[in-house]
Amino acid sequence: MSQFIDQAKQAIVAEGGRMTGQRAIILDVIAASHDHLTADDITARAQRHDGSINPSTVYRTLALLKERGLIKARYYDQDNHREVFEPTPNSEHYHFTCTRCGKVIEFQSKHVSALRAQLQNESGVEVARACLCLTGLCEKCKGNKG
Repeated sequence: MSQFIDQAKQAIVAEGGRMTGQRAIILDVIAASHDHLTADDITARAQRHDGSINPSTVYRTLALLKERGLIKARYYDQDNHREVFEPTPNSEHYHFTCTRCGKVIEFQSKHVSALRAQLQNESGVEVARACLCLTGLCEKCKGNKG
């Protein structure tokens, strides 16, 4: 993930910003996480390293990273209006979220590519990206319906 941190630092400086210690902590939190974090999650984890980091610093940093295409904001279901963030993946992937335990499973599917091609062929549109979120019960929760 050092490539993500290097690119993010360059983007911040290119925008005329300073690469502060607080921003470095925010970048480290994003890069080190294997979870999909909300802005609040990122703020809480960053504040463990530096209690003076405020949410506005996190939000400004996330906005800049999003604008530069270095992170992606996603929603895990249509009822959840909180964005979760992850460094921009090398390949398009999708998410399944368990409605009981909250587990998130990332997956890829050739069927989405086929659907994209079909839509483009039939409607003449150009699909820039696909956003797919599936919800239900994970294998563990499905077995524990009680």
